Parts: sequence; structure tokens; C-alpha cells
Amino acid sequence: MWSTARNGNSVNRTIFVLGDSVPAPRTDEEAPMAGWGQKIETFLSGPVAVANYARSAMTTRKYFTERFPAMLNRMKRGDVVLIGFGHVDHVISNGMRYVPLPEYQELLRLFVRYVHAEGGVPVLVTPSARYAFASTGEVVNTHGEYPRAMLEVAAELGAPVIDLTGRTMELWSQIGPTRLRQYFAWVDAGEHPLHPDGQIDSSHLNHEGAAQVARVVVSGLCELGILDKADVDVTALMTPPVLPPVSTEFTIQSPEAALHYAQPVGEPPSLSKPAAGGLAGPMVKFAGTAAPGTDYILLFEHGQYLGGAQVGPAGRWIWRRAVSWAPGEHAVQCVGLRGDGCTPVLEQRFTVRTEVPPPVVSVPSDGTFSGPRVRFSGKAQPGTTKIVLMERGLLIGATGVDEKGEWWFKHGHPWRPGTHTVEAIALFGATESAPASTTFTVVGIPEDSPIRSFGASRHACGDVCEHRPFTGD
Repeated sequence: MWSTARNGNSVNRTIFVLGDSVPAPRTDEEAPMAGWGQKIETFLSGPVAVANYARSAMTTRKYFTERFPAMLNRMKRGDVVLIGFGHVDHVISNGMRYVPLPEYQELLRLFVRYVHAEGGVPVLVTPSARYAFASTGEVVNTHGEYPRAMLEVAAELGAPVIDLTGRTMELWSQIGPTRLRQYFAWVDAGEHPLHPDGQIDSSHLNHEGAAQVARVVVSGLCELGILDKADVDVTALMTPPVLPPVSTEFTIQSPEAALHYAQPVGEPPSLSKPAAGGLAGPMVKFAGTAAPGTDYILLFEHGQYLGGAQVGPAGRWIWRRAVSWAPGEHAVQCVGLRGDGCTPVLEQRFTVRTEVPPPVVSVPSDGTFSGPRVRFSGKAQPGTTKIVLMERGLLIGATGVDEKGEWWFKHGHPWRPGTHTVEAIALFGATESAPASTTFTVVGIPEDSPIRSFGASRHACGDVCEHRPFTGD
């Protein structure tokens, strides 16, 4: 069904890149960040151009109407269109960006069909893996069911697909957690002039990481027969990548000696995140300050070195562990390194939560009746950050949870008469609970009731008064 044949004139053949912030082009002012789409040209040598149409914060829904038409107007027969979304669509905690799986899949079908109808070659590309390792060392898929959903659409349509999620997870596993940071836009405080306080970014790539992901994409296009030897720089493509160096924090000699320094000097470092005695997710980010003269922070648990971070010129530091934390209570010790010795030890305790129990939906309770203005309320485990409500896979709304674990929600619009089943999902950071459902019946005027036509001879007055035809709301 999907022909990759060329139109006889490949001089002006273009590879279009569609997607979100990870493949998007980056300027010098956004360093060290780089998008893999801007590195594709590195591996091309033939008469093939690259047009990177990817942009930050784009979902399939937003891109389809805002940027896709302009790309279609430029595309010619035989051009290749890489369709890479999923980094943003799956974030259920962001109601403005979240795209439910059924809608995500249907939009992917539409992208593919529009491109194919105009003579282009659509190629679906699953999202690249994030820098996320389990406590046992395996690479974690942070995109949920979205990569699988894209592969399903490709199989259904018979469309070309590159499983970038699977391939980068394999590559990240080979590189390992102590080296992979060198592929991401993740820098310590004081390490990069544009980020004096540091930046922890496990999603966006730096220039070296973007180049290696682009290599995977171009190799995939060759395997699919969409590009051939005449199109690519075979030497650059086949040259094995140099293993990135071990991160600085893992090259410190005998760090444990700092815990037992005979005569500590200066003040211990402070730790503002995570809060003392507070809750944290498995990929918790640490942040704090250090007194003047402190150059580096070392972190330990049970006397074992975990890692470290550089202190910036303003005395601030940030850090995240290379692997996820195991659930339960943790006690971390922080020590500052100075030119004249080591600081006293600071210990901070916190609890890591890796699972969230489903919330309780108290109102409306299962099997009850309600008027059109449905009010939801219930309880969740204290510390839960948000409750998300969904119906048939579509997001209805979200609400916060108070310190007692209580939550409530009321939609701004009335509900249609009939039976509804709503699912409530509890969130703690990026961790989702299993859904808790309630089925209820809204009592109201049916759509075909003659009551809805009474007064139809009058025009609605708008928002200035209440003299409107009755609608049953």
C-alpha cells in the first residue's frame, strides 16, 4: 500500500520532521539542548534536504490543525514525512495537552492518510526514551502505552514505522546510567554559562545525544528502503559511536572518606528539596545551597556513595540520582567539599512513593441519580497531588487534593441526561493509580422531548438576561 518509489527527480527530495520539542531545532541560546531532527543532515550525502517542522509543546491534536497544513502545502510527491509524537500527548496531569489514546491513534491515522494521499511517504516514529533507569538498572519506558499505540496504527495501516522508543531503550541500556547523562541537556550548577544554577533534563538531548538518535532514525529509514546508499554518508552512519565518558560524579576517588573527615570546616550544605520528612517520587530531584567556599556536594545513604553535584557561583546546587529510588523511607547524608577540607554532615529523611492507591469516589455513589449539575467528591491517600476524571477515555477535568486527602470537582457545564460511568485516577507526580469508577444516571429533559422546542419562536438573548428558550438545563 505504501510506495517508497521516487518520482524520478530526487534532487529536491525532502525529509520533513513533524513532532514535539525532542526532535525540534534548537538555537545557540537554547544550548546545550539540541533536537535529533536537526542532526539528520549529518548522515546524508545525497540530494536530500531536511525540513524540521517539529516544535515545542506540540501534541498530535495541536499540531494537526496549527502546523500540518503548512507542511502539506510545501510537500511534494516522493517526500518523506517523519511523524514523531508522544512526549507530550501522554501527560495525563496536563489537561491542556493530554491526548487520550483513542484520539492519539485516530490523529496518527489522519496524518498518515493525508501525507499518503498527496504522494508523500509517511513514516511513524515512536518517541525516544528518556534518561530513566529503574533501581535495578533497567531502562524505564516513561511513555506508557503510547509507543505501542503508534505501532498498532502502523500495523493496521501497513505504514512504515521506526520504533525509536525500543531502539533508544536498547542503546541507553548499553551505555548505562553512569554515562548516559552526557547525551542529555542536563548540567550541574556552574557547568554551563546559560544555566548558572544548573538544569536537570531527562527528556531533551544535547548535541551529541541528538546526533546518536538521528543516527538511529536514518538507519531505520535505510532498513525500510526509504533511503539508500546514494542518500547517506555510509562512513558516518556506520562508524560506531564513541562511548560517552563517565559523569564527573562517578570519577571521584574514595568519596566515602568525606563522611569521616576528622575536623570538618565551614557549614554543612542545606537541602530544600525533598522536604524533610516529606514524600517524593522515584526520580526525586534534590536542590539546596552551600556556604561560600564549598565547591562540590557529595551524597550518601547508609555510608554508600550515591553521587554528587557541583555548586554554582550563587551557592546553589541541584542533583538527581542516576537510577530511581526504591520505595520506602530514606536517610541521605550530604557533605560539602571545600578547598580546605570537608563540611559537617547534613542528614535528611524523606519517603519515596512509587505506587498510588485508587481514590475513593463518594459522590455520586455507584447506582445513584443526579441532577444535571453533577458534583464529584471523595478521598485519596494524603500526599496525592491531583485527581483526574475521565469518561470513555476522554479527560473531563482535574482537581487538587487537600492535606486531609479530600477532593471535589464540579464541571462548568451541565451533564446530558442518561447513564454515565466516570473513572477517577489519583496522581502523585508522574505516578498514576488504577482507576476507580462510579456509574450514575443524570435526570434531565431528553433530547427528543417537546419541552425543548417550547418557546422556539424566540431568539436567545445572550448573556445580558435570562429570557431564553428553555433547554432543560
